[in-house]
Amino acid sequence: MNVAVIGLQFGDEGKGKIVDFLSKDFDIIARFSGGSNAGHSVVHDGKKFKLHLIPSGVLRGKIGVLGNGMVVDLEALKGEVEILLSEGIEPKLVISSRAHVVTSFHREVEVMEDELIGIGTTRRGIGPTYETKAKRVGLRMGDLFYEDMIFKRLELMTKLWGIYDDERVRREARKLHALALEFKESVKNTELWLNAAMDSGKSVLFEGSQAVLLDIDFGTYPYVTSSNTIVGGICTGLGVSPRRIHRVIGVMKPYMTRVGSGPFPTEIFGEYARELREKGGEYGATTGRPRRVGWLDMPLLRYATLVGAVDEIALTKVDVIYGMKNVPVAWEYRCSGENNTYPPYNFEECEPVYREYGGWDSIEDEEFREFISMIEGETGARVKLVSYGADRENTRIID
Repeated sequence: MNVAVIGLQFGDEGKGKIVDFLSKDFDIIARFSGGSNAGHSVVHDGKKFKLHLIPSGVLRGKIGVLGNGMVVDLEALKGEVEILLSEGIEPKLVISSRAHVVTSFHREVEVMEDELIGIGTTRRGIGPTYETKAKRVGLRMGDLFYEDMIFKRLELMTKLWGIYDDERVRREARKLHALALEFKESVKNTELWLNAAMDSGKSVLFEGSQAVLLDIDFGTYPYVTSSNTIVGGICTGLGVSPRRIHRVIGVMKPYMTRVGSGPFPTEIFGEYARELREKGGEYGATTGRPRRVGWLDMPLLRYATLVGAVDEIALTKVDVIYGMKNVPVAWEYRCSGENNTYPPYNFEECEPVYREYGGWDSIEDEEFREFISMIEGETGARVKLVSYGADRENTRIID
């Protein structure tokens, strides 16, 4: 059986831990979108690892696939590999020859673009790399073994941006070529490799990055990422049929967080927001930026589970709520005098209408079971996993 794990909110739901927990039962862990803008924090043997490009399951010795839908920063990838090697972990990687490559020019352009647009990106060059992919002037992993091809592509993209510098382009081409050679044995036609592996009986855990509400098509555009983060992204980002995906697990918290700009109807401020942020450790794994925090938004959750085709839910960070007397939940939106159970096209001016649920002190409390029942009833997805701490042991499967 092949299973997908995706985020249901604005990212930072704890997907890395859930993938790490589940990966013991799979042969291959495959990423299908995003780049080093994603950050998955995992505790392994008492140590905390922050992975950005490498799938979380490699910590258990599983094969990690970086699919064609990803954008790969080879400098960042090399740094992650070196950190893992220094801890005695040798990652087994398979990298798509069709994955596009992030260069120093992409990072430079994203800084300039974000200054103008003001979305609040990670400035890791992700958006501009998807831009050059769409413009058909991008560099792919397979191109990096041919120095003349690297130069040609870099020349085209930098001239389009108006930042062409012959010496700098040649220097960048040499650097990328040398980096690619270090990963040459790992670069394959992953769409062929992965389908062959599944044909032979290997099981795959598809690891999502970011989350449904940051999807380029279905998220809170324009405050979104630059790739498809929903389950459909697996098909285009790895070259596998939707029939290969047997189950979809969506990851969520009992509250919400967001990094960067964009609508956040249930956002809270002040001292209580600070306390929730500190208790939940809500700081970006990639940027270190403090996350905006707010209450659970049911209109957005209903929407995310619908377009995400979610079968089951992994509910994380339930321990952050321990000790609260009441847990506010935005049940619907009040927009222009009408109540909406799903978010309308433009919901920035809508007011959330709240219901309060009883707080809990442990996952054994009746109030917690009632909270789970509410989520299941409203989404149609069963809560299958509950996480109440950073360690693997602080995870329970609900039968």
